[in-house]
Amino acid sequence: MSDIYLWHYTLKSRGNLNSASKRSEHPGALVRVGDGFACLHPWPELGDLPLADQLLLLKNGGSSPLVSQVLRCAAADGEARRAARSLFTNPVPESHWLVLPGDEPDKVRAKGFSVAKIKVGRELSEVVEQVMLWAGSGFRIRLDANERLSMSAFLEFWASLKSVESSIDCIEDPTPWNREQWSFLHESAIPVAVDRDVGARFESGYTAVVKPAVTGWIPPESETFFVTSYMDHGVGQAWAAAEAARLASSPRGMQMREGGLLTHRCFEPDDFFDRLSVKACRLQSPGGTGLGFDDLLEGLPWKRLD
Repeated sequence: MSDIYLWHYTLKSRGNLNSASKRSEHPGALVRVGDGFACLHPWPELGDLPLADQLLLLKNGGSSPLVSQVLRCAAADGEARRAARSLFTNPVPESHWLVLPGDEPDKVRAKGFSVAKIKVGRELSEVVEQVMLWAGSGFRIRLDANERLSMSAFLEFWASLKSVESSIDCIEDPTPWNREQWSFLHESAIPVAVDRDVGARFESGYTAVVKPAVTGWIPPESETFFVTSYMDHGVGQAWAAAEAARLASSPRGMQMREGGLLTHRCFEPDDFFDRLSVKACRLQSPGGTGLGFDDLLEGLPWKRLD
């Protein structure tokens, strides 16, 4: 394998990004392997090994879900760059709108969005208010609980959404993983979606949340899924979008729903995020070869991983 080079970065979020994290600074590393680039951005709060441990595995030929996908991404990106072609040869699928504080449904609807994703925080009454507001404005709702609710708390929360239940598209990781409990929720007509450890936890009838930063797995044919970024660097976001575009143009595209590929708006601007734009609910290619950002990547002070 070619020598590996790194560039460390820190993303600054505009607020808490999920119920498991209270940080506003989020370190990661861009990885260069030969001609290809990738993003390594672990979330220890969600079960990932810390960045230093991931880099040690990468250095020593070890493996983790993130390390494996870094190498897959860098290989695909490098091949495209050597051929002077973009990985964005197919349209990126439409995305849902990730609701952040201050967002107004009418303004978002005017942009063309029809699906809103709401993170389930600690204050469930506030979440219910948001769901009612956005569902009442005609949006389909995706909820993400990050396994933070007990079974009893979840059932009470779900009961409070009875009047808008038909507007709920899915709820990701509703409770801490328990196969029997999730099967009970599914059998109770609650639209379960699987995010964390999706390949091992997925059951027929669930919705799969596929994150190319973590896995190359997709569910069996006829099962529905959507692709999201990992709330990571612009390079990682571009990789998720390119993979979503590839899958959407394949026979599996018939089972794909709107993705979650617009996470750059969760962070303070930087040179990479500034290259990303949205048109008709779709992330646009940043331009260039491979995943793009050619001049920005070439201008970074890379350091060899040793």
